Amino acid sequence: MNSSDVSLDIGAKVSKVEYTELTDVALHGTEDSVSTEQNDKLMSTYCRKVDRRILLYATILCILNQSDRGSIGVAKVVGLENDLGMVNNDFNIATTLFTVGYLSLEFFSNFVLKWVGASRLLPTLGILWGVVCALQGVITTKGQLYAMRVLLGMSECGFTAGILLILSFFYPKHKLTTRVGLFYLSSPLANVISGPLASALSQIHHPTIKRWQWVFILEGVITVCVSILGYFVLQDHPEKCKFLNPEEREFIQKYKQREGTLGGSQKLAARDVFKVLGDWQVWVMMGATFAACEACGSVSVFAPELINELGFTAAQAQAMSALPSACGAIAMVFIGRFVRMCGSHWLAGTSALATALVGSVMMISTLNVPVRIIGLCLTGTGGFAGLGIFPGWNITANSQSVAASAVASGLTVFFGASSGFVLSNVFINSDAPRFAIGHSVNIGIMALGITSCVVTRVSMGRRNRKMRESRFDAEKAFQFEY
Repeated sequence: MNSSDVSLDIGAKVSKVEYTELTDVALHGTEDSVSTEQNDKLMSTYCRKVDRRILLYATILCILNQSDRGSIGVAKVVGLENDLGMVNNDFNIATTLFTVGYLSLEFFSNFVLKWVGASRLLPTLGILWGVVCALQGVITTKGQLYAMRVLLGMSECGFTAGILLILSFFYPKHKLTTRVGLFYLSSPLANVISGPLASALSQIHHPTIKRWQWVFILEGVITVCVSILGYFVLQDHPEKCKFLNPEEREFIQKYKQREGTLGGSQKLAARDVFKVLGDWQVWVMMGATFAACEACGSVSVFAPELINELGFTAAQAQAMSALPSACGAIAMVFIGRFVRMCGSHWLAGTSALATALVGSVMMISTLNVPVRIIGLCLTGTGGFAGLGIFPGWNITANSQSVAASAVASGLTVFFGASSGFVLSNVFINSDAPRFAIGHSVNIGIMALGITSCVVTRVSMGRRNRKMRESRFDAEKAFQFEY
Protein backbone atom coordinates (compact mmCIF):
# COMPACT_ATOMS: atom_id res chain seq x y z
CA MET A 1 0.00 0.00 0.00
CA ASN A 2 1.06 3.59 -0.59
CA SER A 3 2.98 4.85 2.42
CA SER A 4 1.31 8.27 2.15
CA ASP A 5 -2.04 6.74 3.08
CA VAL A 6 -2.47 7.49 6.77
CA SER A 7 -4.81 5.39 8.90
CA LEU A 8 -7.28 7.68 10.67
CA ASP A 9 -8.91 4.75 12.45
CA ILE A 10 -8.57 0.98 12.72
CA GLY A 11 -7.26 -0.24 9.41
CA ALA A 12 -8.83 2.59 7.41
CA LYS A 13 -6.81 3.81 4.47
CA VAL A 14 -8.23 7.26 3.78
CA SER A 15 -5.47 9.82 3.41
CA LYS A 16 -5.51 13.08 5.34
CA VAL A 17 -5.71 15.02 2.12
CA GLU A 18 -8.73 13.03 0.91
CA TYR A 19 -10.39 13.36 4.33
CA THR A 20 -9.92 17.13 4.32
CA GLU A 21 -11.30 17.41 0.81
CA LEU A 22 -14.33 15.34 1.69
CA THR A 23 -15.18 17.36 4.78
CA ASP A 24 -14.59 20.71 3.09
CA VAL A 25 -16.76 19.81 0.13
CA ALA A 26 -19.38 18.28 2.40
CA LEU A 27 -19.71 21.55 4.27
CA HIS A 28 -19.41 24.23 1.62
CA GLY A 29 -18.65 22.65 -1.73
CA THR A 30 -15.13 24.08 -1.96
CA GLU A 31 -11.84 22.84 -0.64
CA ASP A 32 -10.63 26.09 0.99
CA SER A 33 -13.79 27.52 2.53
CA VAL A 34 -13.40 26.05 6.01
CA SER A 35 -10.35 25.02 7.98
CA THR A 36 -9.47 21.41 8.61
CA GLU A 37 -9.74 22.07 12.33
CA GLN A 38 -13.39 23.11 12.01
CA ASN A 39 -14.16 20.09 9.86
CA ASP A 40 -12.53 17.72 12.34
CA LYS A 41 -14.44 19.34 15.20
CA LEU A 42 -17.77 18.91 13.44
CA MET A 43 -16.98 15.29 12.57
CA SER A 44 -15.93 14.56 16.16
CA THR A 45 -19.09 16.15 17.54
CA TYR A 46 -21.24 14.15 15.15
CA CYS A 47 -19.51 10.84 15.93
CA ARG A 48 -19.73 11.43 19.69
CA LYS A 49 -23.48 11.93 19.41
CA VAL A 50 -23.92 8.74 17.41
CA ASP A 51 -21.59 6.87 19.77
CA ARG A 52 -23.60 7.89 22.83
CA ARG A 53 -26.97 7.02 21.33
CA ILE A 54 -26.73 4.37 18.63
CA LEU A 55 -23.48 2.55 19.40
CA LEU A 56 -23.78 2.50 23.21
CA TYR A 57 -27.33 1.18 23.18
CA ALA A 58 -26.56 -1.37 20.46
CA THR A 59 -23.59 -2.65 22.48
CA ILE A 60 -25.62 -2.99 25.69
CA LEU A 61 -28.40 -4.86 23.88
CA CYS A 62 -25.83 -7.09 22.17
CA ILE A 63 -24.33 -7.97 25.56
CA LEU A 64 -27.78 -9.14 26.63
CA ASN A 65 -28.19 -10.93 23.32
CA GLN A 66 -24.99 -12.91 23.77
CA SER A 67 -25.76 -13.57 27.43
CA ASP A 68 -29.24 -14.93 26.66
CA ARG A 69 -27.87 -17.09 23.86
CA GLY A 70 -25.05 -18.57 25.94
CA SER A 71 -27.02 -19.01 29.16
CA ILE A 72 -27.77 -22.60 28.18
CA GLY A 73 -24.10 -23.45 28.78
CA VAL A 74 -24.38 -22.27 32.39
CA ALA A 75 -27.77 -23.96 32.82
CA LYS A 76 -26.20 -27.25 31.74
CA VAL A 77 -23.58 -27.06 34.46
CA VAL A 78 -26.20 -26.46 37.20
CA GLY A 79 -28.58 -29.30 36.40
CA LEU A 80 -30.44 -28.65 33.14
CA GLU A 81 -29.61 -32.04 31.62
CA ASN A 82 -30.50 -34.07 34.70
CA ASP A 83 -33.82 -32.32 35.29
CA LEU A 84 -34.94 -32.66 31.66
CA GLY A 85 -33.69 -36.21 31.25
CA MET A 86 -31.16 -35.31 28.56
CA VAL A 87 -28.59 -37.98 27.66
CA ASN A 88 -25.80 -38.53 25.16
CA ASN A 89 -25.85 -35.69 22.59
CA ASP A 90 -29.25 -34.19 23.48
CA PHE A 91 -27.58 -30.97 24.61
CA ASN A 92 -25.71 -30.69 21.32
CA ILE A 93 -29.00 -31.10 19.47
CA ALA A 94 -30.47 -28.21 21.47
CA THR A 95 -27.59 -25.91 20.59
CA THR A 96 -27.76 -26.96 16.94
CA LEU A 97 -31.48 -26.19 16.76
CA PHE A 98 -30.78 -22.63 17.86
CA THR A 99 -28.56 -22.22 14.81
CA VAL A 100 -31.26 -23.72 12.57
CA GLY A 101 -33.77 -21.15 13.81
CA TYR A 102 -31.25 -18.33 13.57
CA LEU A 103 -30.28 -19.04 9.98
CA SER A 104 -33.82 -19.75 8.77
CA LEU A 105 -34.66 -16.06 8.36
CA GLU A 106 -31.24 -14.41 8.52
CA PHE A 107 -30.77 -13.86 4.79
CA PHE A 108 -33.96 -11.77 4.53
CA SER A 109 -33.45 -9.75 7.71
CA ASN A 110 -31.78 -6.68 6.19
CA PHE A 111 -34.45 -6.41 3.52
CA VAL A 112 -37.09 -6.36 6.26
CA LEU A 113 -35.06 -3.78 8.20
CA LYS A 114 -34.97 -1.45 5.19
CA TRP A 115 -38.73 -1.81 4.84
CA VAL A 116 -39.77 -1.60 8.52
CA GLY A 117 -36.99 0.60 9.91
CA ALA A 118 -34.32 -0.16 12.51
CA SER A 119 -36.01 1.92 15.21
CA ARG A 120 -39.03 -0.40 15.14
CA LEU A 121 -37.61 -3.78 14.13
CA LEU A 122 -34.58 -4.09 16.43
CA PRO A 123 -36.32 -3.31 19.76
CA THR A 124 -39.14 -5.68 18.77
CA LEU A 125 -36.63 -8.46 18.17
CA GLY A 126 -35.10 -7.77 21.59
CA ILE A 127 -38.47 -8.09 23.29
CA LEU A 128 -39.22 -11.31 21.42
CA TRP A 129 -35.99 -13.10 22.29
CA GLY A 130 -36.18 -11.85 25.89
CA VAL A 131 -39.62 -13.42 26.27
CA VAL A 132 -38.46 -16.69 24.68
CA CYS A 133 -35.36 -16.76 26.91
CA ALA A 134 -37.53 -16.36 30.00
CA LEU A 135 -39.92 -19.08 28.80
CA GLN A 136 -37.00 -21.52 28.77
CA GLY A 137 -37.22 -21.28 32.55
CA VAL A 138 -40.66 -22.89 32.69
CA ILE A 139 -40.08 -25.90 30.42
CA THR A 140 -40.26 -29.43 31.79
CA THR A 141 -39.12 -31.65 28.90
CA LYS A 142 -36.25 -31.71 26.43
CA GLY A 143 -38.75 -31.49 23.56
CA GLN A 144 -39.93 -28.15 24.92
CA LEU A 145 -36.30 -27.04 25.19
CA TYR A 146 -35.75 -27.94 21.53
CA ALA A 147 -38.77 -25.85 20.51
CA MET A 148 -37.61 -22.90 22.62
CA ARG A 149 -34.12 -23.00 21.12
CA VAL A 150 -35.54 -22.84 17.59
CA LEU A 151 -37.80 -19.92 18.56
CA LEU A 152 -34.89 -18.16 20.30
CA GLY A 153 -32.80 -18.42 17.15
CA MET A 154 -35.64 -17.12 14.98
CA SER A 155 -36.31 -14.17 17.29
CA GLU A 156 -32.63 -13.20 17.45
CA CYS A 157 -31.94 -13.40 13.72
CA GLY A 158 -31.68 -10.01 12.10
CA PHE A 159 -30.42 -8.17 15.17
CA THR A 160 -26.66 -8.30 14.59
CA ALA A 161 -26.90 -7.88 10.81
CA GLY A 162 -29.31 -4.99 11.32
CA ILE A 163 -26.95 -3.21 13.71
CA LEU A 164 -24.04 -3.65 11.30
CA LEU A 165 -26.14 -2.19 8.49
CA ILE A 166 -27.27 0.91 10.37
CA LEU A 167 -23.71 1.51 11.60
CA SER A 168 -22.68 1.63 7.93
CA PHE A 169 -25.45 4.20 7.39
CA PHE A 170 -24.28 6.48 10.22
CA TYR A 171 -20.47 6.28 10.16
CA PRO A 172 -18.02 7.33 7.42
CA LYS A 173 -15.73 4.60 6.12
CA HIS A 174 -12.69 5.80 8.07
CA LYS A 175 -14.69 5.54 11.32
CA LEU A 176 -16.70 2.41 10.58
CA THR A 177 -14.23 -0.38 11.32
CA THR A 178 -13.51 0.94 14.81
CA ARG A 179 -17.19 1.17 15.68
CA VAL A 180 -17.93 -2.31 14.40
CA GLY A 181 -15.03 -3.59 16.51
CA LEU A 182 -16.40 -1.80 19.58
CA PHE A 183 -19.83 -3.27 18.92
CA TYR A 184 -18.36 -6.78 18.78
CA LEU A 185 -16.54 -6.08 22.04
CA SER A 186 -19.93 -6.83 23.57
CA SER A 187 -19.41 -10.55 22.85
CA PRO A 188 -16.51 -11.18 25.27
CA LEU A 189 -17.96 -8.64 27.72
CA ALA A 190 -21.17 -10.66 27.76
CA ASN A 191 -19.21 -13.75 28.76
CA VAL A 192 -17.23 -11.84 31.38
CA ILE A 193 -20.45 -10.50 32.91
CA SER A 194 -22.75 -13.47 32.39
CA GLY A 195 -20.41 -16.05 33.92
CA PRO A 196 -20.28 -14.56 37.44
CA LEU A 197 -23.87 -13.24 37.07
CA ALA A 198 -25.23 -16.65 36.13
CA SER A 199 -23.17 -18.18 38.92
CA ALA A 200 -24.85 -15.82 41.39
CA LEU A 201 -28.32 -16.41 39.93
CA SER A 202 -27.85 -20.17 40.08
CA GLN A 203 -27.29 -19.93 43.83
CA ILE A 204 -30.84 -18.70 44.38
CA HIS A 205 -32.75 -21.35 46.30
CA HIS A 206 -36.49 -21.68 45.79
CA PRO A 207 -38.79 -24.55 46.75
CA THR A 208 -40.23 -24.93 43.22
CA ILE A 209 -37.97 -22.97 40.82
CA LYS A 210 -34.66 -24.69 40.14
CA ARG A 211 -31.31 -22.93 39.81
CA TRP A 212 -31.04 -23.25 36.02
CA GLN A 213 -34.55 -21.85 35.65
CA TRP A 214 -33.58 -18.66 37.47
CA VAL A 215 -30.78 -18.13 34.93
CA PHE A 216 -33.21 -18.14 32.00
CA ILE A 217 -36.04 -16.21 33.66
CA LEU A 218 -34.14 -13.28 35.12
CA GLU A 219 -31.86 -12.79 32.09
CA GLY A 220 -34.93 -12.76 29.82
CA VAL A 221 -36.76 -10.19 31.96
CA ILE A 222 -33.74 -7.86 31.95
CA THR A 223 -33.55 -8.08 28.15
CA VAL A 224 -37.22 -7.18 27.70
CA CYS A 225 -36.88 -4.08 29.90
CA VAL A 226 -33.79 -2.81 28.05
CA SER A 227 -35.30 -3.56 24.63
CA ILE A 228 -38.30 -1.33 25.26
CA LEU A 229 -35.94 1.66 25.53
CA GLY A 230 -34.86 1.01 21.93
CA TYR A 231 -38.08 2.51 20.57
CA PHE A 232 -36.94 5.87 21.97
CA VAL A 233 -33.20 5.60 21.31
CA LEU A 234 -32.58 4.00 17.89
CA GLN A 235 -32.89 5.92 14.61
CA ASP A 236 -33.27 4.55 11.08
CA HIS A 237 -30.58 6.62 9.33
CA PRO A 238 -28.83 10.02 9.69
CA GLU A 239 -30.99 11.74 7.07
CA LYS A 240 -33.94 11.67 9.49
CA CYS A 241 -32.09 11.37 12.80
CA LYS A 242 -33.88 13.36 15.51
CA PHE A 243 -30.94 13.86 17.87
CA LEU A 244 -28.81 15.55 15.18
CA ASN A 245 -29.19 19.25 14.47
CA PRO A 246 -29.80 20.44 10.87
CA GLU A 247 -26.15 21.38 10.36
CA GLU A 248 -24.94 17.93 11.42
CA ARG A 249 -27.50 16.17 9.24
CA GLU A 250 -26.50 18.23 6.22
CA PHE A 251 -22.82 17.68 6.90
CA ILE A 252 -22.96 13.90 7.18
CA GLN A 253 -25.31 13.53 4.21
CA LYS A 254 -22.98 15.48 1.93
CA TYR A 255 -19.92 13.77 3.32
CA LYS A 256 -21.29 10.27 2.76
CA GLN A 257 -22.62 11.23 -0.67
CA ARG A 258 -19.11 12.36 -1.56
CA GLU A 259 -17.54 9.05 -0.44
CA GLY A 260 -20.38 7.09 -2.05
CA THR A 261 -21.70 5.39 1.08
CA LEU A 262 -24.99 7.19 1.72
CA GLY A 263 -27.30 4.18 1.92
CA GLY A 264 -29.83 4.95 4.63
CA SER A 265 -32.43 6.41 2.29
CA GLN A 266 -31.46 4.39 -0.78
CA LYS A 267 -33.45 1.40 -1.97
CA LEU A 268 -32.03 -2.09 -2.24
CA ALA A 269 -31.99 -3.06 -5.91
CA ALA A 270 -32.18 -6.80 -6.61
CA ARG A 271 -29.75 -6.44 -9.52
CA ASP A 272 -27.10 -4.90 -7.26
CA VAL A 273 -27.65 -7.56 -4.60
CA PHE A 274 -27.13 -10.44 -7.07
CA LYS A 275 -24.05 -8.71 -8.46
CA VAL A 276 -22.46 -8.62 -5.01
CA LEU A 277 -23.50 -12.22 -4.29
CA GLY A 278 -21.74 -13.28 -7.48
CA ASP A 279 -18.38 -11.91 -6.34
CA TRP A 280 -16.24 -14.84 -5.15
CA GLN A 281 -13.98 -12.53 -3.13
CA VAL A 282 -16.87 -11.64 -0.81
CA TRP A 283 -17.43 -15.32 -0.05
CA VAL A 284 -13.74 -16.01 0.56
CA MET A 285 -13.60 -13.15 3.07
CA MET A 286 -16.30 -14.85 5.11
CA GLY A 287 -14.05 -17.86 5.76
CA ALA A 288 -12.02 -15.84 8.25
CA THR A 289 -15.18 -14.64 10.00
CA PHE A 290 -16.39 -18.24 10.24
CA ALA A 291 -13.11 -19.28 11.87
CA ALA A 292 -13.12 -16.44 14.40
CA CYS A 293 -16.72 -17.18 15.40
CA GLU A 294 -15.88 -20.87 15.78
CA ALA A 295 -13.16 -19.99 18.29
CA CYS A 296 -15.42 -17.52 20.11
CA GLY A 297 -18.22 -20.06 20.28
CA SER A 298 -15.89 -22.60 21.88
CA VAL A 299 -15.35 -20.10 24.67
CA SER A 300 -18.88 -18.70 24.93
CA VAL A 301 -20.93 -21.91 25.04
CA PHE A 302 -18.57 -24.69 26.04
CA ALA A 303 -16.05 -22.99 28.37
CA PRO A 304 -18.07 -23.81 31.54
CA GLU A 305 -18.25 -27.48 30.52
CA LEU A 306 -14.60 -27.64 29.45
CA ILE A 307 -13.50 -26.17 32.79
CA ASN A 308 -15.93 -28.33 34.77
CA GLU A 309 -14.50 -31.47 33.18
CA LEU A 310 -11.06 -30.47 34.45
CA GLY A 311 -12.23 -31.18 38.00
CA PHE A 312 -13.65 -27.85 39.13
CA THR A 313 -17.07 -27.51 40.76
CA ALA A 314 -20.05 -26.09 38.86
CA ALA A 315 -19.81 -22.73 40.65
CA GLN A 316 -16.06 -22.52 40.02
CA ALA A 317 -16.52 -23.42 36.35
CA GLN A 318 -19.13 -20.69 35.87
CA ALA A 319 -16.90 -18.04 37.43
CA MET A 320 -13.72 -19.20 35.68
CA SER A 321 -15.46 -19.28 32.29
CA ALA A 322 -15.17 -15.49 32.34
CA LEU A 323 -11.35 -15.68 32.21
CA PRO A 324 -10.93 -16.61 28.48
CA SER A 325 -13.52 -13.99 27.53
CA ALA A 326 -11.75 -11.38 29.66
CA CYS A 327 -8.57 -12.10 27.70
CA GLY A 328 -10.59 -11.72 24.50
CA ALA A 329 -12.06 -8.41 25.66
CA ILE A 330 -8.59 -7.03 26.40
CA ALA A 331 -7.42 -8.17 22.97
CA MET A 332 -10.35 -6.39 21.29
CA VAL A 333 -9.58 -3.16 23.15
CA PHE A 334 -6.03 -3.11 21.77
CA ILE A 335 -6.72 -4.72 18.40
CA GLY A 336 -6.85 -1.31 16.70
CA ARG A 337 -3.26 -0.58 17.65
CA PHE A 338 -2.25 -4.04 16.52
CA VAL A 339 -3.88 -3.54 13.11
CA ARG A 340 -2.06 -0.23 12.70
CA MET A 341 1.20 -1.86 13.79
CA CYS A 342 0.70 -4.61 11.20
CA GLY A 343 -0.36 -2.04 8.60
CA SER A 344 -3.23 -4.21 7.33
CA HIS A 345 -6.33 -6.15 8.30
CA TRP A 346 -5.25 -9.42 6.73
CA LEU A 347 -1.96 -9.71 8.58
CA ALA A 348 -3.51 -8.80 11.94
CA GLY A 349 -6.35 -11.25 11.29
CA THR A 350 -3.93 -14.01 10.37
CA SER A 351 -2.05 -13.44 13.63
CA ALA A 352 -5.30 -13.57 15.63
CA LEU A 353 -6.37 -16.89 14.10
CA ALA A 354 -2.87 -18.30 14.57
CA THR A 355 -3.16 -17.47 18.29
CA ALA A 356 -6.47 -19.35 18.51
CA LEU A 357 -4.91 -22.26 16.63
CA VAL A 358 -2.05 -22.49 19.15
CA GLY A 359 -4.61 -22.49 21.98
CA SER A 360 -6.47 -25.43 20.44
CA VAL A 361 -3.21 -27.32 19.97
CA MET A 362 -2.38 -26.82 23.65
CA MET A 363 -5.78 -28.10 24.78
CA ILE A 364 -5.66 -31.23 22.63
CA SER A 365 -2.06 -32.04 23.57
CA THR A 366 -2.41 -32.49 27.32
CA LEU A 367 -4.79 -32.85 30.26
CA ASN A 368 -2.59 -30.68 32.45
CA VAL A 369 -5.01 -28.17 34.01
CA PRO A 370 -2.84 -24.98 33.95
CA VAL A 371 -1.76 -25.64 30.35
CA ARG A 372 -5.34 -26.23 29.20
CA ILE A 373 -6.57 -23.06 30.93
CA ILE A 374 -3.83 -21.10 29.16
CA GLY A 375 -4.84 -22.76 25.89
CA LEU A 376 -8.47 -21.80 26.42
CA CYS A 377 -7.39 -18.21 27.12
CA LEU A 378 -5.34 -18.15 23.91
CA THR A 379 -8.34 -19.44 21.97
CA GLY A 380 -10.49 -16.69 23.46
CA THR A 381 -7.83 -14.05 22.79
CA GLY A 382 -7.37 -15.04 19.14
CA GLY A 383 -11.04 -15.65 18.44
CA PHE A 384 -12.31 -12.39 19.89
CA ALA A 385 -9.42 -10.44 18.37
CA GLY A 386 -10.49 -11.83 15.00
CA LEU A 387 -14.06 -10.82 15.77
CA GLY A 388 -12.78 -7.29 16.31
CA ILE A 389 -11.17 -7.30 12.84
CA PHE A 390 -13.12 -9.33 10.29
CA PRO A 391 -16.71 -7.97 10.50
CA GLY A 392 -15.50 -4.38 10.22
CA TRP A 393 -13.14 -5.32 7.40
CA ASN A 394 -15.93 -7.13 5.55
CA ILE A 395 -18.23 -4.12 5.64
CA THR A 396 -15.60 -1.42 5.08
CA ALA A 397 -14.17 -3.25 2.06
CA ASN A 398 -17.67 -3.65 0.61
CA SER A 399 -19.24 -0.26 1.35
CA GLN A 400 -19.39 1.13 -2.17
CA SER A 401 -23.20 0.73 -2.26
CA VAL A 402 -26.14 0.00 0.04
CA ALA A 403 -26.45 -3.41 -1.66
CA ALA A 404 -22.81 -4.24 -0.94
CA SER A 405 -23.16 -3.13 2.70
CA ALA A 406 -26.38 -5.10 3.16
CA VAL A 407 -24.95 -8.26 1.62
CA ALA A 408 -21.64 -7.97 3.48
CA SER A 409 -23.31 -7.44 6.86
CA GLY A 410 -25.81 -10.22 6.21
CA LEU A 411 -23.20 -12.73 5.10
CA THR A 412 -20.92 -11.80 8.00
CA VAL A 413 -23.61 -12.71 10.51
CA PHE A 414 -24.79 -15.72 8.47
CA PHE A 415 -21.34 -17.29 8.32
CA GLY A 416 -20.65 -16.42 11.94
CA ALA A 417 -23.84 -18.14 13.05
CA SER A 418 -23.19 -21.10 10.72
CA SER A 419 -20.17 -21.95 12.82
CA GLY A 420 -22.67 -23.06 15.43
CA PHE A 421 -23.56 -26.08 13.30
CA VAL A 422 -20.00 -27.35 13.56
CA LEU A 423 -19.45 -26.24 17.12
CA SER A 424 -22.59 -27.90 18.48
CA ASN A 425 -21.64 -31.30 17.13
CA VAL A 426 -17.91 -31.61 17.80
CA PHE A 427 -17.77 -30.96 21.56
CA ILE A 428 -19.66 -34.08 22.63
CA ASN A 429 -20.01 -35.57 26.11
CA SER A 430 -18.50 -38.92 25.15
CA ASP A 431 -15.28 -37.17 24.14
CA ALA A 432 -14.71 -35.59 27.57
CA PRO A 433 -12.43 -34.55 29.14
CA ARG A 434 -9.93 -34.14 26.28
CA PHE A 435 -12.53 -33.21 23.63
CA ALA A 436 -10.04 -34.24 20.96
CA ILE A 437 -12.61 -34.12 18.15
CA GLY A 438 -13.70 -30.57 18.93
CA HIS A 439 -10.19 -29.18 19.25
CA SER A 440 -9.01 -31.02 16.11
CA VAL A 441 -11.86 -29.50 14.11
CA ASN A 442 -11.04 -26.07 15.52
CA ILE A 443 -7.41 -26.44 14.44
CA GLY A 444 -8.49 -27.24 10.88
CA ILE A 445 -10.95 -24.34 10.75
CA MET A 446 -8.36 -21.87 12.05
CA ALA A 447 -5.99 -23.02 9.28
CA LEU A 448 -8.72 -22.47 6.67
CA GLY A 449 -9.38 -19.01 8.11
CA ILE A 450 -5.72 -18.09 7.77
CA THR A 451 -5.79 -19.29 4.17
CA SER A 452 -8.86 -17.12 3.56
CA CYS A 453 -6.98 -14.03 4.78
CA VAL A 454 -4.03 -14.71 2.47
CA VAL A 455 -6.20 -15.36 -0.59
CA THR A 456 -8.24 -12.21 0.06
CA ARG A 457 -5.07 -10.13 0.38
CA VAL A 458 -3.72 -11.39 -2.94
CA SER A 459 -7.06 -10.85 -4.70
CA MET A 460 -7.52 -7.32 -3.37
CA GLY A 461 -3.98 -6.37 -4.33
CA ARG A 462 -4.54 -7.54 -7.91
CA ARG A 463 -7.91 -5.81 -8.19
CA ASN A 464 -6.50 -2.56 -6.85
CA ARG A 465 -3.71 -2.60 -9.43
CA LYS A 466 -6.16 -3.25 -12.26
CA MET A 467 -8.44 -0.41 -11.12
CA ARG A 468 -5.53 2.02 -10.83
CA GLU A 469 -4.33 1.09 -14.32
CA SER A 470 -7.80 1.42 -15.85
CA ARG A 471 -8.59 4.81 -14.30
CA PHE A 472 -7.14 8.07 -15.60
CA ASP A 473 -7.14 9.58 -12.12
CA ALA A 474 -5.65 6.69 -10.16
CA GLU A 475 -5.75 8.52 -6.82
CA LYS A 476 -9.57 8.71 -6.88
CA ALA A 477 -10.17 5.16 -8.08
CA PHE A 478 -12.00 2.86 -5.65
CA GLN A 479 -9.55 0.77 -3.69
CA PHE A 480 -10.15 -2.31 -1.58
CA GLU A 481 -8.88 -1.91 1.97
CA TYR A 482 -6.88 -4.87 3.17
